[in-house]
Amino acid sequence: MHRIEVIGNATLYLGDCRDILPTLPKVDAVITDPPYGKVKGDFDNGWTSRRSMLSDAATWADAIVDRMKPNATLWWFAWPSLAGRIEAMLDERLNVLAHVVWEKPSATGQKCRKESLRAPMPLTERIIMAEHYGSDRGALGESGYERKCDEARGFVFEPIRSYLAQEMENAGHTTASVNAAWRAWKGGSGGMASHWFTDSQWCLPTGENYEWLRSLFNSRGTGEYLRKDYEDLRKDYEDLRKDYEDLRRWFDCRSGDQYSDIWRFSGERVSDLHPTQKPVLLMEHIVRLSVRPGGACIDPFMGSGTTGIACMNLGRHFIGIEREPRYFDIACRRIEDAQRQGRIFG
Repeated sequence: MHRIEVIGNATLYLGDCRDILPTLPKVDAVITDPPYGKVKGDFDNGWTSRRSMLSDAATWADAIVDRMKPNATLWWFAWPSLAGRIEAMLDERLNVLAHVVWEKPSATGQKCRKESLRAPMPLTERIIMAEHYGSDRGALGESGYERKCDEARGFVFEPIRSYLAQEMENAGHTTASVNAAWRAWKGGSGGMASHWFTDSQWCLPTGENYEWLRSLFNSRGTGEYLRKDYEDLRKDYEDLRKDYEDLRRWFDCRSGDQYSDIWRFSGERVSDLHPTQKPVLLMEHIVRLSVRPGGACIDPFMGSGTTGIACMNLGRHFIGIEREPRYFDIACRRIEDAQRQGRIFG
């Protein structure tokens, strides 16, 4: 039986993610650590083989991918011994961007008897980062992102592009004549006319180039063209560019962040909450990287709710799903505490 709790910006579901995910809105990011048969509990003891677990993981992935916006990011935690298989499975559905190695300073393997080992002891966890194919570069267009970017070039910037193109036509010029004048001015071959006057790879002229175009168009003495001040044109461009940038996959990496694919995060961990509880600092880092302000993320296996706490701390919306009633209740309590703390300090 499903149960729903709404706590501030968080909506929490008790139930199986495969049933609940199809009912949810699309989000900016999915951040999750699925079970892999290494954790105690009824959920994790449900597989008779690694093959059956990977089969279920593929089913989860299909449901997750369907809830990702065209410019969304997936962060999927995996045990080192399974990370390659999980990455290969995800690669069939998404474009894998990174395979992050999280070095855990408090890993229990550090206490093992080294001389008794028969293989290297894993002291890390892997985090696979992926996007829809084409979501940042428009390379394959399988997610609809390429189409949206084409629409942006053709429509978002159309007021400025059409103004420049109409002024060129009014002045009696064509892209060919502009390119010929450009070559006479700069030397070499080619030209910039296709970028300034057509919607293919459109870009705004620089201030210097705008003044050069104004001089070129007005040189025949048939009228006054490009009368709009460049700073006004630039302001219009910046306003429109915000709409265009909203189509891109969010990645807010700042000075001082851990920017490589090796991360070192430590922090509080209360072992009786959940066996694979993550540090809040780690989850805050991932949330800030991939969920724009005001955006939302889903954790289909939220456990004790750390991803939700990170979202509450950063003012993002959170949708969490947990199948085990015990952990669902813990997550509700922890997220409510984080929401209350945010109200106090806010």
